[in-house]
Amino acid sequence: MKSIYKVEKINILILEGLAIFFVMLVHAGTPNYIYAFFSYGLGSLVFARGYQWKKRDFKELLSSRILLVQTYYVAGFINTIIFLLIAPANVQKYPKYTYLMNFLLGRMDKLDQVAVNAIPTWFFLMLFFAEILFYFVEKSKFLLIFSIIGSFVFRIFAHEPLPFKIDAAIVALPFFWIGREWKKRNLSISIVDFMLATVGLILISQVNGDISWNNQWFGKSGIISFLGEVLAIVVIAFLSDLVKKLKIDKFFLRLSMNALFVISYHILLGSLIYVLINSLGVVISDVMVFLNKFWYIYFTLDLILVYLAITYLPSKVKVLLIGDLRRLLTKR
Repeated sequence: MKSIYKVEKINILILEGLAIFFVMLVHAGTPNYIYAFFSYGLGSLVFARGYQWKKRDFKELLSSRILLVQTYYVAGFINTIIFLLIAPANVQKYPKYTYLMNFLLGRMDKLDQVAVNAIPTWFFLMLFFAEILFYFVEKSKFLLIFSIIGSFVFRIFAHEPLPFKIDAAIVALPFFWIGREWKKRNLSISIVDFMLATVGLILISQVNGDISWNNQWFGKSGIISFLGEVLAIVVIAFLSDLVKKLKIDKFFLRLSMNALFVISYHILLGSLIYVLINSLGVVISDVMVFLNKFWYIYFTLDLILVYLAITYLPSKVKVLLIGDLRRLLTKR
């Protein structure tokens, strides 16, 4: 019975799937008190990379992670072109080249000047540069400490987000270290830890407000937001173990195994709901008001659409849509 109440080894695939599930949730137009709570969970995806960190040469790292850049530009371009082709005039408030230029420069933080369906792809660009940076700084204790201090500087001082998500990549660095050290020290999570972390995260999210690495916004306090993100890791890690024990992990594993596709296209797939509604003659004048009112219906339908896509779309189509040229060119 002991294992039921303590997480001693994290199943990273389930954790990633659960974190992606929560990413979809916050993009479903959830009320702010729900959105704020789950907005602290993004660090868990970086934590997962740190937990799996292994020694390798730079060429091997670059070869294994270049797909993140390919996915950003291929999926981001597809999403942007679709947006420019079908988004109504009242949504496209800027010249088309503005949307394309912001996309090319990784400026997905310019929310009203980028394709809304392409925004989630910023994470891939950030993660690529974050892994490259961590590869170099983790070799030196001085550089590691200096980079972590730098990450808090970006958290504490308000600034205009940098192109190519460089500042977000620096903000991510402590979570690689936490993940690596967590596995090295074989830390465990008890049910008491989980309950305290959940209560703490509720309090922080409601007092500090929501956060966004994409926009370099950390609520009222960057330090408090960091604490909230660490608590979110504890919560998600415990829940991932609970999901496994309850044997309801298959869907989350599917999300994890199709992470690049799901993160890239879940908003685009969700937009099919609007297409259907409009085909019935119902005009949605304010999309955000509609989402806020019916977020739970939208989220459920979006989950169904995502599940159908990752289950029934031919693998070659999914590979093409995420820009995985290596797999696309293989004969199998």
